[in-house]
Amino acid sequence: MTVPRILGLGHAVPAATRGNEDPIFDWLKAHPVQGKDLFAGYDTRHVLAPDQGLIDIMVPAAQLAMDRAGVTADDIDMVLGEGSIAEFNTPNTISELHQRLGLPRHAWPVPLGNTFSQFNAGVMMADALIRAGRARHVLLALGDNWTRYVDYATPQSVSAADGAAACVIGPGGTAAQWEFVDQLTIADTSYYGSMFMAPQRLAGHMNDTGEHPVLLEDMGKFSHPFFSITQKGIDGFTQFGKNTAPEAVTTLLEKNGVAAKDICLITHQASTKLMEHWRDVINPGCYVETIAKYANLVECSVLFNLSWGMQNAAHFTQDWLVTLCLGPDMHANAMLMRRNC
Repeated sequence: MTVPRILGLGHAVPAATRGNEDPIFDWLKAHPVQGKDLFAGYDTRHVLAPDQGLIDIMVPAAQLAMDRAGVTADDIDMVLGEGSIAEFNTPNTISELHQRLGLPRHAWPVPLGNTFSQFNAGVMMADALIRAGRARHVLLALGDNWTRYVDYATPQSVSAADGAAACVIGPGGTAAQWEFVDQLTIADTSYYGSMFMAPQRLAGHMNDTGEHPVLLEDMGKFSHPFFSITQKGIDGFTQFGKNTAPEAVTTLLEKNGVAAKDICLITHQASTKLMEHWRDVINPGCYVETIAKYANLVECSVLFNLSWGMQNAAHFTQDWLVTLCLGPDMHANAMLMRRNC
């Protein structure tokens, strides 16, 4: 059969930006908070306006990917991905995306909940489905609005940014388009519960409007979800995230007989504290990242940077690509792709 490839890519961000001098970060700058030094590397972040929703950036990203792939809504057989954080616990925003794009009734929206690594999982699943004849064209769409779901009295809040990205995977295309080769996972779920998104008892979270915390007498009330990192999560950031995660890449390369100098690397971009270490350990031929300009786009970071980088071929100097995704449970997944091979 014809090899499945990434036929088209698209990405979108809201127009508004937030710099490091934004007043929302004043409280955090003025107070000593454990883990503050772990989050670094950001100049600006794109932020949804109050009257915008996650769907408003997911639709243009997905439509652009479809246009570049040369397919219409009627060609899509399945939608994989996630909008995070969705308006409802269920269904996910990709069901609304299905409706907004006018996708056919047989196109199944399937949410992927493996936080931060949906791109790698989605490509592997789409490749298998297409090779098995269960689908022909799969739309993979990811969007994030985490600037609304971090506590601005916590160190991770400085990294949060909003954005969306999408790709269409299908048969055909040209040898110059990326095809899935292999993947490798390292999981250490002893860290389960050390990083999580969940509602909190209302005891003083600083929201994205910059309002000061207010202690409520009724401790039975809960906030909307916030992303939290415990002390064990901070330990995992450095022990697993920094030191174990790159092993997934080096082991995958060794398994497939590919030299690090021959790959372009795209990774989760939570912080330069991680990324600079990964660069040193892996030593790739090129490293495509946008952390200073776009900060941490969370679940769509890897797909966003692939789309952003492919807009200018100069960003990709190799024909092998490795994408490194992490999960807060914790897991690291490295995926190997190729073109012109």
